[in-house]
Amino acid sequence: MKLPGFLLVLLLPFVFCLQARGQQQSERIFIPDHLILHTLSGEQISINQILKDDKFDLFIFLSPECPLCQNYTLTLNNLYIRFQGNPIAWVGIIPGKGFSRQQMIDFVGRFHIRFPVYVDSDMQLTHLLGATITPQVILLNRKGEQLYSGAIDNWAVSLGQQRTIITAHYLQDALSSCLRGLPLTITHTQPVGCYINDF
Repeated sequence: MKLPGFLLVLLLPFVFCLQARGQQQSERIFIPDHLILHTLSGEQISINQILKDDKFDLFIFLSPECPLCQNYTLTLNNLYIRFQGNPIAWVGIIPGKGFSRQQMIDFVGRFHIRFPVYVDSDMQLTHLLGATITPQVILLNRKGEQLYSGAIDNWAVSLGQQRTIITAHYLQDALSSCLRGLPLTITHTQPVGCYINDF
């Protein structure tokens, strides 16, 4: 059945809009295998040595001096323990060159951070993933599709203001949904914390 010409003209913008939306959703973040991070001891390590065969990659951006990063280490440790054994690569990232090696080692040791933490000195991974705040979490699948980006939960309203009761567990819900093969109801939230500075 052929549509009248005037209907085709009216429908074309709608079709293009749908195509553009589909393309936007299918965009992927390609992390080059040769991208280099550093261990806390200062050794170089390529991203392909860190990301193995897990189905999901969780990047956690942290700053040793950010109060919220310090406060959230217990929550992150609990989540790490809860989801251990699942195909999720937990990758802590300290971006930039603003901290000494000892400061970073002391931070990880003092707060007993259980998951691996690396340094993104040149901010390549940080910019690639679009991280702007610490703490901020970004969850990708193996195809490089961003599933969730933002805050860990809604406890922090601002740097100096927190809720008495946490009512939204964004990261926990995202991980649970992904592992069960369910679509995420929330894919993006605004992280609260300290801005990542370029050093």
